[in-house]
Amino acid sequence: MIAGLGFIGVAVGAFIVIWSVITLSTAFHIPEYLISFFVLAIGTSLPELVVDVMALRRKQYELAIGDIIGSSIVDASLSIGIGPLLKPIKVNGAFVMITGLYAIFVSIVIISLLALREKVDRKIGALFIALYLFSYATLSVT
Repeated sequence: MIAGLGFIGVAVGAFIVIWSVITLSTAFHIPEYLISFFVLAIGTSLPELVVDVMALRRKQYELAIGDIIGSSIVDASLSIGIGPLLKPIKVNGAFVMITGLYAIFVSIVIISLLALREKVDRKIGALFIALYLFSYATLSVT
């Protein structure tokens, strides 16, 4: 019963979020892709961030890393695949190419640094945040 109410809440929330993105896009003449890339992506990542911070505080480092990598794989495959199964979509090839290449670049940098250093300190954390912020500049060029 509680799970069912939770799923209904998620569905209603998703409808409101989608309607809001479309409204913002129309009002500010910004492509929906850009709004969803930045605003919506942060909003959907906040629950993951809370789980990871809680795990880190409890010194459950493997849980935090597993959650981060697992959610990234789900977002990059399952989440993208479910929508077109229900209704095919049209995408802007230029945006997808630029953000996809940037995502690959950032993933290589992050994986390499994690594998080589075997730790994440403040410097690496700041670099990762800078890589995210740099994506704004990357996308504003298109």
